[in-house]
Amino acid sequence: MQNLKTIQRASTNRQMGPLERAVYRSDWQASYAYRNRSLEGVVAATNASEDTQDLGGIANPDKRIGKVQNKRGFGALRKSLSQKLDAASDESIIVRDAPAPGVIAARLLLARLFDDRPEILQNFASKDAVVLVDVPDAGAYNRIVHQWRDVLALRDIRFLDFARLKEETQSDDLDAVYVLSGKPLATSERRAADGRSYVAIQLARPIMAITPSAETHLSKVLLDGATHRVEVPAIDADIVRKVIRIVTGGHCTTTLPQHLVDRIGLHELLLSVRFDRSPAECLEKLSSLAKAKIATAGSRELSLDELFGLDEAVNWARSTGLDLKAWRRGKIGWSEIDAGVVVNGPPGIGKTLFAKTVADHFGLPLVSATYAKWQSRGHLGDLLKGMKEDFEEARKSPCVFFIDELDSFTDRGSVRHDHKDYVVAVVNGFIEQIDGLHGRDGIIFVGATNDVRRCDPAIVRAGRFNRVINIGLPSPSDIEKMMRVRLRGDLEEEMIEHVAFLALGSTGADVERIVKDARRRARQDERSVSVADLRSAVLGGAEDLSLEMLNRASIHEAGHIVAKVVHDGPENVQAVVVRSSNKAGFVASRNVETAGTLIDHRRTLQRLLAGRAAEELILGEAGDGSGGVGGSDLANATKLGAALVASFGHAGPHNLVFLADHFRAETVLESAYMRTAVQEELKSAIDEAMQLLSLHRNALTEVAARLRADGRIDGHDVQHIIDGCSVGNGPVSHVG
Repeated sequence: MQNLKTIQRASTNRQMGPLERAVYRSDWQASYAYRNRSLEGVVAATNASEDTQDLGGIANPDKRIGKVQNKRGFGALRKSLSQKLDAASDESIIVRDAPAPGVIAARLLLARLFDDRPEILQNFASKDAVVLVDVPDAGAYNRIVHQWRDVLALRDIRFLDFARLKEETQSDDLDAVYVLSGKPLATSERRAADGRSYVAIQLARPIMAITPSAETHLSKVLLDGATHRVEVPAIDADIVRKVIRIVTGGHCTTTLPQHLVDRIGLHELLLSVRFDRSPAECLEKLSSLAKAKIATAGSRELSLDELFGLDEAVNWARSTGLDLKAWRRGKIGWSEIDAGVVVNGPPGIGKTLFAKTVADHFGLPLVSATYAKWQSRGHLGDLLKGMKEDFEEARKSPCVFFIDELDSFTDRGSVRHDHKDYVVAVVNGFIEQIDGLHGRDGIIFVGATNDVRRCDPAIVRAGRFNRVINIGLPSPSDIEKMMRVRLRGDLEEEMIEHVAFLALGSTGADVERIVKDARRRARQDERSVSVADLRSAVLGGAEDLSLEMLNRASIHEAGHIVAKVVHDGPENVQAVVVRSSNKAGFVASRNVETAGTLIDHRRTLQRLLAGRAAEELILGEAGDGSGGVGGSDLANATKLGAALVASFGHAGPHNLVFLADHFRAETVLESAYMRTAVQEELKSAIDEAMQLLSLHRNALTEVAARLRADGRIDGHDVQHIIDGCSVGNGPVSHVG
C-alpha cells in the first residue's frame, strides 16, 4: 500500500506552508481512497500518525495565527491544523467522487496565498480586519467560494452573510462577516451596498470579502476600510505538478516549458488531469491543449512579455502595475501612481494593442474614446456632453482610459483659422475633464498619437498625461521576435533572421499582416507554413530585381553604409539589398545621439544623400529611387534642410530668424526665397557626400560587390574593407 512518504517530492521548487500542506494532505488522502476503492470498497485513510513527520510536520497555527483576543467564538482560529489532520486520519474516508483537479488547484492556490501572508489570519482575529481577496480567474472563483472556510481552517467561525446584514443585526449573533460577490455592483445597487458596509464595519467584527475584483464588485466603503487586499495567484508549474501528483498518485518526471504553463488554466487541467492517466499522459494532454490555445489565439491576444519594440512603454506598464498592486493593498495613495502616459509614434506600431494589453495586465476594464467619436455626437454642446459622459463612466470604477488620436486636441496657440473658438472650447473641455479637480483616482490614462508635437502642451504636461514615450519602428531583432510570437510555435526550428531583415521598416501591424498572409498561403495549399511563405509575404509577391537594378541598388546602399561607418563607426549598422522590385534595399542603424550642431546635421544630410551620390559617382547619374515618396531619402533630407534654415538657427541667409517648428517643412517651403536656401544646403551636402565617397571609392565598389553577391553586410565588415583598401583618387572630403 502506497503511503505518504512520497508526498514531499511533489514540490521540488517551493516549500509548502502549513495551510497548503494541510490541503495537499487532505486532498491526497481523498484521492488515494478513490483510486483504491475498487480494492477495498470503503477505503481506510493512510496511517497519518506514522507519516506526519514525512511532511516535515505541520506547524502549530498558534505560531502563525497568534492568540485571539475576542472572547466570542474566535477561539476556533486557534485550533491546531495538525490536530485536525490527525482527527481526520483516525476515521475512514468514504469517497464516491473522482478527484477534481479544478477544486484541488483552487484550494492549493488559496492556501498558498495565505501562507505567503500569515499576518492576514493573525490580524483576522482582531476586530478591525477587512480582508479583500481578488480571484481574477472565474473558474477558480466558483470553486473557492465553496472551499475557502475549509482551506483557511475557519469552519467553526460563526460567519454571517453580508447580504443578510440589517441595521438591527447584533454583534453577539456572529463572529465575522463574509462577502461573496460574483457580479459587478450595478449603479442602482451601490447605495444599499454602502449602507450594509457601514453596518458591517460598525459591528466591530472581521470581514472576509471574496470577489473577482474588489473595485467593481464591492462597495467603496469596504475598499476604503480594507486592511488587507490580496490576489489569488495564477496557476504555475508547481501547482500543475502537485495537482497531477494528487490526482494520479504518480510523480511528474518532466516540466512543461514556461510559455505553455502560461496558457494553462482550470479548463485545461479539467480536460487533461484524470486519476486513470499517468503523469506523462496528463502532461502530454496539457501540452497539446496549451499549444492549440496558442495557435488559435488572436494575433492581438498578447502579454506584456510579447510586446516587442515597445520596451520603454512596457517598462512603464510593469512599474505602474507594481504601484497599482501596492495601492490595492493600501500601501500607497493613488497620487503616488504614474497613472498617465502618451505613446507617440507612427501608425501601426501597436499603440492600440498596447492599451488593450495594459488593461489586461492590470486586470482592469478598457474604456476607449476619440475626438472623432465625441464629435460625431453633433454640435459643440453635444460633443462636450459625450466627452463628460465617458469620463463620468470611467470614474465609477478603476479602469484604463484609452484616448486615441490625441493630436486631434491641437495646440490652441497655433490655431489661425476661423473656427479657433470651437477648437479652444473643445481643448478646454478636455483639459477640464482630465484635470484632477474632477477626480482621477482609479483611472489609468493612456493616450496615443502619431505626432505629439501637435498636441496642446497643457494636455501632455505632468499631472495630466504624465509622460510621453516615443516609439520608433522596430529593429530587425524585434521584428523577428514579433514574427515568432505570431507564428505561435511554427518554424521554431527554422532560421528567420534574414526574413526579419527584409521586413525592416515594417510596423507591428505590418508584421501581423505578413504572418497572416504567410499562413493563408500555406493553408490554401493545404500544407504547413514555411520560411518561403514568410519571405513572399514580406516582398508582396513582387518580381526579382533585374541584374541592372540589382547592381544599382547595391551601389546605392553601399554609399549609405560607407558614409555611416566613416561618420559614426561600425556598431549597430547593416545594409541589405532585398532583390525585390518593390523594395530594393535599405540600411538599418541605431541613431547616434548628438548635440544637434550644424556639423551633426550636415553629416546627417550627407548620409541621407550618400546613396544618390554613389550612383552618380559610379554609374554617372542617379535613378529616382532616392525620392518619389514621403519618407524617401530626398524627402527626409528636404525636411532637415528646411529645419536648418528656418527653425534650428544654424543656416540660411537669416539663420537666427525662427519661421516654423522643425517638423513643419511644408510651411517653410511655401516661400520661394526659403526653397532656394534649402536647395543650397542640399547641394552642399551631396557635394560633400561625393567627396567622401570619392575618397573611399575602392571600398565603395567592394562593399557594393559584397551586397550584390550576399545581399547583406554589417558595419564591422565595411570597416574592415575601408581599412584594407587604398584611398581612391577623388578629392579629400571636408566633413568636419
